[in-house]
Amino acid sequence: MRLKILASVPVLVALFAAGASAQTDQQFKQCNGTDPVLAILGCTAVIMAGDSKPPLQSRALVNRANAYVARGQLDRAIADFDRAVMLDPKNSIAYAARGAYYQAQGESARAIADFNQAVSVNPRDANAVLQRANYYLAAGQPDRAIPDYDQAIRLDPKNVNVSAYVNRGEAHRVQGEDDRAIADYEAALKLDPNFVAAYDDRGLALMNKGENDQAIADFDAAIMRDPKFASAYIHRAIAYESKGVHNLAIANFAAAIGLEPNNPSTYINRGNVYLAQNDLARAIEDFSHAIMADGNSAQAFNNRGSAYAKKGDLSLALADFDTAVRLNPRLANVHANRGLALLKAGQEVRAIADFNTALAGNPKDATSLYNRGVAKQKAGDSVGGDVDVIAARAIDPNVGK
Repeated sequence: MRLKILASVPVLVALFAAGASAQTDQQFKQCNGTDPVLAILGCTAVIMAGDSKPPLQSRALVNRANAYVARGQLDRAIADFDRAVMLDPKNSIAYAARGAYYQAQGESARAIADFNQAVSVNPRDANAVLQRANYYLAAGQPDRAIPDYDQAIRLDPKNVNVSAYVNRGEAHRVQGEDDRAIADYEAALKLDPNFVAAYDDRGLALMNKGENDQAIADFDAAIMRDPKFASAYIHRAIAYESKGVHNLAIANFAAAIGLEPNNPSTYINRGNVYLAQNDLARAIEDFSHAIMADGNSAQAFNNRGSAYAKKGDLSLALADFDTAVRLNPRLANVHANRGLALLKAGQEVRAIADFNTALAGNPKDATSLYNRGVAKQKAGDSVGGDVDVIAARAIDPNVGK
């Protein structure tokens, strides 16, 4: 399940300098601006001015810290964030900005602590609430994200960023609430009819509902607005494959690869189409491309192993399955796939062990149960094998036929 989040962005703090000189006005404009070099110069002048009060210094420090982040000067950035909080402990924007910094650095505990503090010191800071919601969504906690998105939208329904609706839609979608997700994407599109991600995400929700034609229309709309938006090509390819239109699926995967030639998931998806069509050479080639792009992709090794096994190259298949198991022993179907390859290779004892693992995760897996029965029969356990085969056909009468 894809999770696409519009990341929290640093918020510039508006600085006001009533009665300031022309030079000071220029420095304030620079501190409020988006050019990092000028922002550092302007904010430094504001911070160092003798008449700057602590709250004003705090706000200028936040802007300078964000400028340092933009320039990759992270030590200076965190020092400014820390000083901003110290000078004005009620500056919710400073806490939220430092939280976003920590989140970008992968320091989750510090990030959420700052987002919580930002909301605590100013519960009406819609941006702080939105930042915390985005953190929860990125952390895989959509149930916590949704109330914060609700609150951010309630606090500032006219000015809240359109991403609040898109991200709340994502939170609903990953929880399987596709209708609510679609309503949020539509709210986002009313605010910004050219918001490409909203079309793409609504298409995913429609696909979840089996409405592939409408989903394709949304992916078309996303691509029309941004022909370089690779995700929309990938999702349109999946929708076409669901409709059985293999040639258009392949064409869309090819377009996505042209835009993002190092994205392993696109090669895996196209390889799966080739595998389903029994075009094993092309499937193996795509899975190999995925492995070159990401040598730790257990899914790519597992799928290439399946292609090799289908081709009859059992030694290569087993080598790939072994790698997939080492990388991710909990990957769905990897033990079942390796067990079948081991069974074909005449290694019944090892095959039974893999089928046992597969069935521990999914006791209703009729195919693994049947294959374990066959392995037991070949290993000389005819009674145990018969029991497994009978149990498998009680689940699926057509298994093994």
